[in-house]
Amino acid sequence: MIPRTAQRRLTDGQRVALALGSLWLLGTLGSVTVGLLLPLAAFLHVPWVASPVPLVSIGTVYLVGYLAFPDRAKPWPRLAWAFAVGTFGVFGAIFVLEVAEAFDPRFALPFLGVPVALAAALFAPGLWVRVGSGLLLVVVIAGGIAVPSALPEDTAARRLASAGVPRDHTLAADFGPQRLPTKATEDSGSLIVEYAPQLWISPVWTFVTDAVESCETPVKTDWRLLGATCASVGEGEFIRQNADRIEFVQRRGAVSVHVAGNHNWKPEELRELAGKTHPLTDAEIIASLPKASSGNRADVVAGFTAFVRAIFTGRSFGY
Repeated sequence: MIPRTAQRRLTDGQRVALALGSLWLLGTLGSVTVGLLLPLAAFLHVPWVASPVPLVSIGTVYLVGYLAFPDRAKPWPRLAWAFAVGTFGVFGAIFVLEVAEAFDPRFALPFLGVPVALAAALFAPGLWVRVGSGLLLVVVIAGGIAVPSALPEDTAARRLASAGVPRDHTLAADFGPQRLPTKATEDSGSLIVEYAPQLWISPVWTFVTDAVESCETPVKTDWRLLGATCASVGEGEFIRQNADRIEFVQRRGAVSVHVAGNHNWKPEELRELAGKTHPLTDAEIIASLPKASSGNRADVVAGFTAFVRAIFTGRSFGY
């Protein structure tokens, strides 16, 4: 908001800068609040769920335009300007999200309000402001499409390399193709793979370490069972347990495999599960490890189109 007395003290350039800065800030705040209705509408395929988003965007742009440039246009031309800029801001925020998917969705946060500010600058007083914003808008759109498409493809090998663990030091439990691991965390050269509880099946953790020769052999990971007891149950096999969890350890040559769960599991069940373990497959790596932080190839145009189409097409719960 710019009070009328303050407007008389500001130059045109200062007023433009303040208005565009306000639009950027309000556009960002709107994207992370009412803008959350957009992915909900895309998920449900119910367009009216997203209707508050453009209405709030257009109303915000109209209000900023009225306060910043009260003498620039009559109400109806200003409403048309607000409609164009506000609508562009909504679709621009979707575009920013699709670009950020190639890197990290959190990367989008400071840029969500940029589209509405650039669109508003196209109509701002001053030829150089309009030309500069137009050129910047073209560069942003072209770069947002070209840069993600030039990045390496997201593969299981890249995710595993990013974690820094060789595949032969990974361990997956065999629960069948319908139950993939939910999380994998690198820990001192090991990859601790977690299977979340599903129905009646209890949680399970699997990982590989250097060979455990006895109960006294230190394990070089942060995985700890505090207050645990340890007992040898076979050649190179150990059971460690405390009040919460139970862990079966089995030596295999230069390494040992670890399979742990809560006390719904019996030692013989964990031993049987350890016998069915295998290095992580590509599908299991994709399911449990995050994408490489250096960026991954993405088709921004296809993603943008699919997102918008999901809002307006498909089976709808609203009909």
